[in-house]
Amino acid sequence: MKGYLYQRASGGKWYLRYSVDGKRVIVCTNKTAKKDAEEERDKILEPFQMSDKAEVLRTFTARLADVETQIERLNQEKTPPPKIPEVWQQFLDSPLRPDPGDSTLRVYRFKWNRFVDWLSVNHAGVAYLSEVTPAMAAQYAKKLATAKMSASTFNQHRNLLRMVWRVLADDCRLSSNPWDKIHPRKLTPLATRKRALTPVQFENLIAAVNNDQDLKDLFTLLAWTGLRLADAVLMQWGAVDFSHRVITLAPIKTARRQGKMVHIPIFPAALDVLNQRQSGKVFDPQGFVFPKLAAVYRHDATIISKAISDAFDKAGIKTTEKRAERSRAVVVYGAHSLRHFFVTAATSAGMPAAMIKSITGHATDSMLEHYQQIGVELAADLAGRIQGAGTALLVEAASAAPNDSGTILARIRAIAEAMTPNTWKGAREELLVLTKS
Repeated sequence: MKGYLYQRASGGKWYLRYSVDGKRVIVCTNKTAKKDAEEERDKILEPFQMSDKAEVLRTFTARLADVETQIERLNQEKTPPPKIPEVWQQFLDSPLRPDPGDSTLRVYRFKWNRFVDWLSVNHAGVAYLSEVTPAMAAQYAKKLATAKMSASTFNQHRNLLRMVWRVLADDCRLSSNPWDKIHPRKLTPLATRKRALTPVQFENLIAAVNNDQDLKDLFTLLAWTGLRLADAVLMQWGAVDFSHRVITLAPIKTARRQGKMVHIPIFPAALDVLNQRQSGKVFDPQGFVFPKLAAVYRHDATIISKAISDAFDKAGIKTTEKRAERSRAVVVYGAHSLRHFFVTAATSAGMPAAMIKSITGHATDSMLEHYQQIGVELAADLAGRIQGAGTALLVEAASAAPNDSGTILARIRAIAEAMTPNTWKGAREELLVLTKS
């Protein structure tokens, strides 16, 4: 708004005429010089000019948004984001995604397909990730919550979808992540814990696979090393140091993140298995201790899991348990039960807790306590031994932990190699214990 200056008589005062909302306004500037009148005009019109600037800014901003929308539409037409059926491959190809193992990716794919199937039934018109709203995410979360799955499984579904949105935010032109508003469910620590085997159960399990040397040896090795199933099945001869009676390897579960090596003293029962399997021959360090099982496991790990489950059933150990809050039976016994058995047996045999934690990879005492599940039968057995002998606690499932010099040296070596500036005090206590063995 500029307004119009004029004089009613030559040499007289200047007047300012301007319009506000269609109404004409005339104001006398009381100035006879034009320059002074122009300054007065600017003062009078300044509030209206500021208002005009704000309106211009609003108009410009609106127009800019329209232009950006048009540019975005043109970009989508030129290089459209992937549609939902194409998203999974886009996720796999993205350098921004985590790099888990193949088995984990298969689990991811299953959970992704479950969401896509639900979306196609309940929101068939949704073609792009950007069209999935927080309300839809909440609806799917409610569906999962009512499916009688564990809190851990629910969180896995939620975390995967949240990760897909985060990884593909740019590729799919996402402005927000609807899964951020879905809160994880509270975990129940005791809900999915596997149960430890008693000595009698372990003996029954070994008897059940007496005609299957591979499984018999595998179960024995699991029980006396604390290894996870994958680490035992895929263990190579190069990990076995017969001279020092120590197994050294990087657990598969943590190798990708930490690369930390564990050193496991070889108990007599495990040593017998390893000696028999190599039979004194010169072996290839890259060869598998269980070549047949390793080949099957690498092809389809579920075949090994099914064979283990069948062996437990044959031994009279029911592997699953029905629970009202779950749609599927909960697995309570399996290969992981042998890992529990190892911790219980090693503790009972007098192995220092810090050494057990270094073998199993448990950083806290609470996790170690989770594995030290000495049942009624084992507790009674140990109580009888204490009363009768008053000496070291031994587990009846296999040979007692030896006190010969070779084994003690192996333990000392394992402790020394695992020692850090933060753990030297605990290591010192362990070494003092060993000197009294």
